[in-house]
Amino acid sequence: MRREILRRHIYRDIDLCNGNQKRKVHRLKDNRILVDMHLHTTASDGSFSPQEVVQMVKASGVKVFSLTDHDTTAGVHEVEDDIPEGMEFFKGIEFSCKAGDIKCHILGYSYDDNHPDFIKALAAAEAKREDKLAIRIEHLREVDGIELTADEIAELEAIPSAGKPHIANILMRRGICGTRTEVINRYLEFGVDNRIPAELAIRAIKSSGGVAIWAHPLGGENEEHMDREELEEKLGVLQGIGIEGLECFYSRYDENEIAMLLDVAESRGLLVSGGSDFHGKNKNVEIGELGVSKKPVYDSDLSLIAELRRRF
Repeated sequence: MRREILRRHIYRDIDLCNGNQKRKVHRLKDNRILVDMHLHTTASDGSFSPQEVVQMVKASGVKVFSLTDHDTTAGVHEVEDDIPEGMEFFKGIEFSCKAGDIKCHILGYSYDDNHPDFIKALAAAEAKREDKLAIRIEHLREVDGIELTADEIAELEAIPSAGKPHIANILMRRGICGTRTEVINRYLEFGVDNRIPAELAIRAIKSSGGVAIWAHPLGGENEEHMDREELEEKLGVLQGIGIEGLECFYSRYDENEIAMLLDVAESRGLLVSGGSDFHGKNKNVEIGELGVSKKPVYDSDLSLIAELRRRF
């Protein structure tokens, strides 16, 4: 009986490589553990705080998860030392990137954010975000005749990674009609470069001990999904600069798309990841929803999890 209890629930402390922090990680030895490795909070463009998201993950039945806010580690820092017992947490981030004319998002897991390369990439990403926010505020004033107040601008600047949903929330509070997506499309969808080089992000993640994954590689929210030929062409570029895996399971992908991505990952020797891309009220997707079919996805389905556990 004692051996069975230990098999099902193993708890251990892991001393992080910077030597200054200790993180409690709950190792669960079970073949049927629900997973979600792509979640957003109010640290970027989600609608729930990091603490709220952790509690929502717990309530959902997902046991293995990561917070992956855009271009910031603020949400991770809020919760990493207070993960509920019985859950397994991996630090995450989602960098907005480009590689030549390829626009992509790179997910990083279990990095050391005190590593010089990571600090450099994060600073570059934060600077791009700040520039983009200023450009959007100016565009609203010059093009749409909407001038945000000093208090509204201060509200945005207080958010670690303010983006389009946050601006849209302010516009909707002012009485501008439409859903959040409609407001974004009407006022905020115009070309602004907020992407750092993918090579910089991938190098930062890997040199700091983390794993770099291409997020929603067929296309993300409201994007046309590419076919296998286009995917393979772009993947060749990203593999050339060090990408280690694909987010094969994704809330907007159907079973055929997931099967294709799994085949590509296997043929190229890449890790498999999966995530909902949960944004709370800012996106119509639930925690643990890793495909259009809404079939459950387990840690044993994601080779990324085995790799992260092996390393740590």
